[in-house]
Amino acid sequence: MYKVKLMNEYLHGPIWIYNADGIAVLKYPLISDDPILKKLNAEAMEIFSSYYEFDSHNSPCWFNHEKEKAEKGSMLSLIQKILIRLNEINDGTFEIEDLETSRLNNL
Repeated sequence: MYKVKLMNEYLHGPIWIYNADGIAVLKYPLISDDPILKKLNAEAMEIFSSYYEFDSHNSPCWFNHEKEKAEKGSMLSLIQKILIRLNEINDGTFEIEDLETSRLNNL
């Protein structure tokens, strides 16, 4: 059985797909080819990646936690839309592990 984990990462987006062996995979057509999930994942990736600033605050790469906190409502909304869509298309071949909602709620 596949596992879909929701956890944001720079230039990736929150949707991570793992095969039965626990190895991250890029393609699982049910999920990776879904146009709604593609759009939502791209939106979340763009927002999350914008929190990284380069050559800023005397650091080669700096994460703007204040901006993330200020925009957490938008990200929570996207995560909820992703969860709803995943549940709509779930044919029983994958399970969902949402690691992002609790992290965002704790900001």
